[in-house]
Amino acid sequence: GYLREKYFLYWEDADYSERARRAGWKVVYTPATFLWHKVSQASGIGSHLNDYFLTRNRLDFGLRYARPRTKAALIKESVKHLLGGRKWQKIGTRDFFLGRFGKGSWGTK
Repeated sequence: GYLREKYFLYWEDADYSERARRAGWKVVYTPATFLWHKVSQASGIGSHLNDYFLTRNRLDFGLRYARPRTKAALIKESVKHLLGGRKWQKIGTRDFFLGRFGKGSWGTK
């Protein structure tokens, strides 16, 4: 299959790998492989874009595939984000629970 468009940015590779693994494919880690991923300042750690998509998509991936204990931790973290997180963490959490994916609220900012 293809990458899920709902993720748009972040976690799409982990989701793709997990779906392949569950479909019977062998997913391997090759430590000798080197990949350079240039991260722009606009989407880097701590940016609004990073806060939004990382928060929203981690919830989707985790609540879809994780063990119950991890799911409980994600729900707890979501409440913390809603009550006191950074603005785009709150919006990402809200959009997850409202089912807003793809560009979500980021596309309307």
